Amino acid sequence: MRVVRIFTSAVATATVIGGVPAVQAAEITQKQPPPTFSTTIQQGRKAVRSVMKQTKATSVSVAFVSKGARVWSQRFGRVDKAGKKPSSTTMYGVGSVSKTVTAIAVMQLVDAGKVSLDAPVVRYIPDFTMASPQYRQITVRMLLNHSAGLGGTDYGDWLSDKPIPGYTDRVLAGLRTSRLKTTPGAMNVYCNDCFTLAGLVVERVAGMAFHDYVSKNIFRPLAMKHSMYPTSTPKPGVVAPVIQGGKVQPLQIPNVLAAGGMFSTPNDMARLAMIFTGDGVVGGKRILSSAAVQQMSVDQTTTTLKAAPPSNFRFGLGWDTVADPALKSLGIRGWTKGGDLIEQHAAFVIAPDQKLAVVVEGAGTTFSSASAETIAQTVLLNALVETGAVQKMPEQINGQPAKDRPTRKQIKKMTGIYLAQGLTLKVSQGKSRSLRFSVLTGGTWTRQPGRFVRRADRSFWSTVAPGSSIRSVKAWGRTYLTLRRVGGTGTYRNHATIGQRMRSGGSLSPAWRDRLGSAWLMANEDPNSLNWTLAGTPAVDIRTIPGLSGYLLADGALVSSVPFDATTSDTVGTMFLEVPLLSGRDLFDFGFSLQGGDEYLSFASSVLRPAATVPRLSSGSNTVPIGATGYVQWYRYPKLHD
Repeated sequence: MRVVRIFTSAVATATVIGGVPAVQAAEITQKQPPPTFSTTIQQGRKAVRSVMKQTKATSVSVAFVSKGARVWSQRFGRVDKAGKKPSSTTMYGVGSVSKTVTAIAVMQLVDAGKVSLDAPVVRYIPDFTMASPQYRQITVRMLLNHSAGLGGTDYGDWLSDKPIPGYTDRVLAGLRTSRLKTTPGAMNVYCNDCFTLAGLVVERVAGMAFHDYVSKNIFRPLAMKHSMYPTSTPKPGVVAPVIQGGKVQPLQIPNVLAAGGMFSTPNDMARLAMIFTGDGVVGGKRILSSAAVQQMSVDQTTTTLKAAPPSNFRFGLGWDTVADPALKSLGIRGWTKGGDLIEQHAAFVIAPDQKLAVVVEGAGTTFSSASAETIAQTVLLNALVETGAVQKMPEQINGQPAKDRPTRKQIKKMTGIYLAQGLTLKVSQGKSRSLRFSVLTGGTWTRQPGRFVRRADRSFWSTVAPGSSIRSVKAWGRTYLTLRRVGGTGTYRNHATIGQRMRSGGSLSPAWRDRLGSAWLMANEDPNSLNWTLAGTPAVDIRTIPGLSGYLLADGALVSSVPFDATTSDTVGTMFLEVPLLSGRDLFDFGFSLQGGDEYLSFASSVLRPAATVPRLSSGSNTVPIGATGYVQWYRYPKLHD
């Protein structure tokens, strides 16, 4: 509530508000003390400790903002083997929360009249080209709302133990030979490459490196003294590490600066949050226009493909959702952005109308942005009660509709194989006309615990995961499997589209059959890239999908169970899925070509050589030529004898 002191004369009309004269009501309002947020902080601490115990996070750091002031900041866990706690200046990788900063940078240029959201990207990046001619239709807005139709993420050299310059140039090179996944503007699918291009728009228009622009126009005006992009390696102890097995793990450097490369502290990010709680003004300085703040908060998913009501993902410009589901359960508007690297994670959650914000950052391999968002939502829900914005905390979701025996037709409608990036599912009939889930793991269908039984709302509900249900939905002439389950605070349900149903296609050609079971090794990865070590063997292999002909899966260090169509060409495995929001991300065409008699594999900017033809070194000394292509050279060791 905004408090305004009212002065009246002795002859003022005695206006009555709720039975109390207006002047008296104003005085009562004026005397109400501001909230102490004691319950909010207590429940926030409890939520942090609970999540840390569940996820075994090494450390977590939190900042809470109310009406332009930081009212709570605390750090938990440790940053070394001796148990030293994080400090207020300990930074974390905020992952994709960096996208909000990139969007702010773009919107500043929009405010300055230097960029138009609905202008084509090629106006600002003339050397941006793709194999699909429709790339010219991609606008700046489509980069910021994930609807450009790009494949997703170029993982070549994305993470390293030392900074690798030139990642943006690598992405541009990969896009030149890539097709669009969908028509620009037709479907929102999470896309890191979109924000890499958005950062390049900032560079080209501003005439300076992206990180320099952000430092000059965002970090410095906001006094964010402990925020940076890792263009050089941070000194030991500056960034919170992960500790596993009693050992401090080496820092991982993200080279995807505009899409996910920022390091910061919750206290610094609290300053950034004040842009959105202060309608673009922080400490008397206008960082963004009011119009830009509001433009960023417009739901961008309303006119594109939706197979289920989006919950965690209602993209704004730089936001994961402009309708945070936990806050929405109380009728409160909320904007949320989460971010994940492999070991660093963050959540950035705003309740703009109440001028509240929470930032949570953490280090841990099983801690996640979802974990951080649950903490942030818990803090905000309690704060909304303490400020009087709502009367009480929302109820926990429980209960489910009565059972409803399905017909055979309804069962058949649900069964089949569903494909998505990173997940291959089979839904089959179980006993008593229920449904069973199986997940493809290592080439074998693995049945999941429990069954799904139909209930009165026409969904099939899990017998082992309370509150979870599935249903099939038709959209764009396709059938999608959607999952609804209880969200992190237990006060709302999330909807997610988790797969597109497929029917068998044609038979495989001899060329594709020869590639099955073969592996390809990275050939143009920087020596400092962590792709060499993160996924074990640095390879991509191609596998079949049992029960589904014509479609194959690519899996390995650079891809995670990416399906493709192997019936359209002997030399190109084509991406074909059209799954909105998250499950359709990071898809590629896989092209094969002969180089020096070997069949090389290419996708995005990555080039891989066949493992089967790696030459063997001879015993004794060897001369190893450096190839003209600059590709990594692979050799097998000779058999060693005692």
